[in-house]
Amino acid sequence: MRYITALAILLLSGCASTSNVPPTGTQFTLDGCTPFLNCVSTSSTVSYYAIEPIRLVEPLSESTWAIIKAEALELPGASLNAARYGYADITCYSDTFGFPDYLEVLIDADKQRLNVRSQSLLGFYDMGVNRRRVELLRNQLVERGIAVD
Repeated sequence: MRYITALAILLLSGCASTSNVPPTGTQFTLDGCTPFLNCVSTSSTVSYYAIEPIRLVEPLSESTWAIIKAEALELPGASLNAARYGYADITCYSDTFGFPDYLEVLIDADKQRLNVRSQSLLGFYDMGVNRRRVELLRNQLVERGIAVD
């Protein structure tokens, strides 16, 4: 019985946030996606998991970053885990069951693109929730005049 329980936990568990985030700076990349169907990432090379970075109108500034963070926290169920200039780690909880999904936003080295990663913590398939979340963030930033479509 304990093997079945352990296997069930393993199968339902996804990956959390990017594994090797340094304590400072933005000179790193977000993880790609595991082979489950519950993730999108700008770092992914597999087309099913890949999503385009969010292109900014102008290079990132302190005021623009504050707006980006605020818009990300306006996403349904969003709660900030950690943030610094150019990087934010956010957990978004689903309305119905409160399942956690992880959203990361990282400024690209050129300072005019946001790399994003969104992954469900539980389950193999997210029914497109993570892709819709990133597209909602993109649309909110376009409406604010910070990003271009």
